[in-house]
Amino acid sequence: MLTYNHHTSDNSQSALLGEEDDERRYRSPSHAYISQLLRDMDDDELDAFILEHEQIAKKKNKSDDNKEEEEARSSDTYIVEPNRHIRLLRRRLPDPLWSQIRLEAQHALSLEPDAGPQLYQHVLRQPSLMDALASIISHEIETELMPATALQSLILDQLRLSDDKNIHLDLVASVNRNPSNSNALNALLFHQGMHALVCYRVAHRLWYSGRTSLAYYMQSTVSSKFSADIHPAAEIEGGIYLNVGGGVVIGETARVGCDVTILQGVTLGGTGKEVGDRHPKVDAGVILHSGATVLGNLNIGKGAVVTSKSIVTKEVPPLARVSGVPATVKSYRADVMTKEEKNAGEEIEECRLDDLDCRIFMLYEKYMLELDELTEMQLCIDEGGKDCWDKATDMLRSDESRI
Repeated sequence: MLTYNHHTSDNSQSALLGEEDDERRYRSPSHAYISQLLRDMDDDELDAFILEHEQIAKKKNKSDDNKEEEEARSSDTYIVEPNRHIRLLRRRLPDPLWSQIRLEAQHALSLEPDAGPQLYQHVLRQPSLMDALASIISHEIETELMPATALQSLILDQLRLSDDKNIHLDLVASVNRNPSNSNALNALLFHQGMHALVCYRVAHRLWYSGRTSLAYYMQSTVSSKFSADIHPAAEIEGGIYLNVGGGVVIGETARVGCDVTILQGVTLGGTGKEVGDRHPKVDAGVILHSGATVLGNLNIGKGAVVTSKSIVTKEVPPLARVSGVPATVKSYRADVMTKEEKNAGEEIEECRLDDLDCRIFMLYEKYMLELDELTEMQLCIDEGGKDCWDKATDMLRSDESRI
């Protein structure tokens, strides 16, 4: 598969890892991905791409989802599924990441026609990013007991919209923090660290719905396939860069905050002397280098760095760089706010036409806001809120009336 050099900002892997002694800075990674194909477009093509996402109410051709809905309603066996309305609304959100992945897939297909079957089956014929991931991963971890078709249905049924958001951020992190300068298509198809995280998120949902045996089955399958042993009860937020699954162990009561980087061979385990809540709590923006081991119910502060082969048995302050056996504080990183963080509280009404980064960033912001709205609606429906169910139905009918 062809690899492109994507835009590298101050949030690059080298900046995150803080490899230079005089420039160990904590920067929150960007949550927006911009394909090189967009940067190579002429102004007219780029305007058309952005306009497609900005005009939410633009008339569309009738989707396959609508056809399936009508056929199902005409059947005597139709069952009302509240979450189906949410899923249909979710698929209609203009996801800028998914649109760029499709562009990359079409470009890759023009360069390598032999990749057609894989690209068509897993990307181009799929209606959304989540459907594509479900197709890819189900074929990766299928067994005689659980064929790909059953796994694909299980993944789509279990993942909630909050998981969709976390996985979206995981995929962006796997591109923006990957030192090999890969693209989003390659990360979607081949990044096994991200695939292991998706499987964990499915097992996590199974665990808390009481289906612990199936959750353990997913954990065991992922452990044998990706060499990553992540307990289904662990709590992991979004924007995680799991370099590879190899040797990574995350215990039952561990918590991992957003934007954490985990390299190969990392262990978040217990000391063996504790029961109950016995695993580490890792705050946002932490970097755990290859072979790092953190033992016990202790906190790793925001933006801290644990260097390779270190063994941490005591609390780590925010922005600290620790090293050694046992690990001790060697230095501190500067707390540098990114441009996105500085402008987080400011509303940007419009961007200059020549500012591609700003225009794409605005698309991501709008997409995330709409996804958050649907996520809250889904939570309300799950809790039995009839008003939310009626609102979802009205939104779906309103959307259909514009088609």
